[in-house]
Amino acid sequence: MTIGTAAADLLEALAHPVAVYGPDGRLSASNQRFRDLWERLVAPEDRWRHEGLGAITAFLGLPRVGGPPGVFHDFASPTGTIAAFALTPVGGTPVGGTPVAGGGWTLCGQDVTAQRRGERMAERSQKIALVALADLAEHRDNETGEHVLRVARLAHEIARRLWQTGRCAGGIDDDFLRHVGVASILHDVGKVSISDAILLKPGALTPQERAVMETHTASGAQILRKADAMLAGSPQFRFAAAIAEHHHERWDGTGYPHGLAGEAIPLAARIVGVADVYDALSSRRPYKEPWPQDKVLAYLRDQAGRHFDPMVVDALQEVLAARNAARTIEWTAEMETGIPDIDADHRVLLALVNQIADRDNQGDRVAVEFVLDELLGYTALHFAREEELLARVGYPDLDHHQAVHRALLDEVRGLQRRMAAFTPGLGDALHRFLGHWLTSHILGEDQQYVPYALSAGRAVTPCGTTCS
Repeated sequence: MTIGTAAADLLEALAHPVAVYGPDGRLSASNQRFRDLWERLVAPEDRWRHEGLGAITAFLGLPRVGGPPGVFHDFASPTGTIAAFALTPVGGTPVGGTPVAGGGWTLCGQDVTAQRRGERMAERSQKIALVALADLAEHRDNETGEHVLRVARLAHEIARRLWQTGRCAGGIDDDFLRHVGVASILHDVGKVSISDAILLKPGALTPQERAVMETHTASGAQILRKADAMLAGSPQFRFAAAIAEHHHERWDGTGYPHGLAGEAIPLAARIVGVADVYDALSSRRPYKEPWPQDKVLAYLRDQAGRHFDPMVVDALQEVLAARNAARTIEWTAEMETGIPDIDADHRVLLALVNQIADRDNQGDRVAVEFVLDELLGYTALHFAREEELLARVGYPDLDHHQAVHRALLDEVRGLQRRMAAFTPGLGDALHRFLGHWLTSHILGEDQQYVPYALSAGRAVTPCGTTCS
């Protein structure tokens, strides 16, 4: 099918890149803006894909024909260009005064590279501020920035899994996927309103104290709604307020503060409620050892349908199975230092690097950024722990070791800055670089101090955290 001269002239006059496809799915026409964008966006070997509707929608990751029309979806090219595309049915309506017989489709695009990079830098700044606020809220009861980042990444991956498998139809869109993880970071910000006498009480709370403790959900929501109003409707703070208020609701209606049940509980809060409990149980705390993963999952499955949304628990289990399968770098005996807390740190870092190899994470900027955040935070803690040990045993080459640590941290921070221009190929490149970086650090620099540290015969305290 071809379009008439008048329609072709109209296409050229349009301000945005546009391609027209006939009812048979073949390309009928495109304007020069579309062709220019396509050339910037796509490598030469893939440029043929615009000739058929099925090929181009699959390549761009657009919803299949028949999905929601007119909704823009981003596509990030390995060249660094970011474009947004929307597919809309023509359905026999005129295009430039010339009817498209039997219907057809228009594919509209726009180069959003500068806009998205600006948005991502702003989101990054907000995220850093949110983590700092969360640390202030959580450090009083022995929570840390690492806890909230682990919960954030897990919440994002659960939401992504629900979206991938078609569960929660209509409940998860691009905004939800982009913001639910970051929004979860402040789920307990309302604890700033709880006195130390209650928050840090070592024994069981009285009914009156329990009632006061439960007010942290409403307090947190109030704080975050005020921030949302001041920022003119920030999606992050809108989701954050709902999560803070409702993450202690229970599927059977026995939770607080409102006794909501089932799907009346906001989906974001249901997801974060599961992610938060999983991380709390699987992490070391001053008052308990970490539960093994199979024990945590058994508990969550037992509580599904009572405490937790069964659908979310199922999605969590699928996410963890994918994480467990993403082990491209294996821990080997030659990596052992014989120093328990250092080896524990190395295992955590290795597990984090392996998460970037997860197939679903490879093209997911949000997920890779969460992993990098965890990796940077935990690496800084590990280096501080390692340097404290070496100072304690009087390691003579400590200055050099500290310089190596600073250089490695600078490299990871540089990778974080590159995330503003994230492309699908960057995930694989990150994994290769970080895998080489970590194994070289463990097998090279760290092995040099091991004989000295062990011969000093000094005790090393156990590592204080864990990686889910």
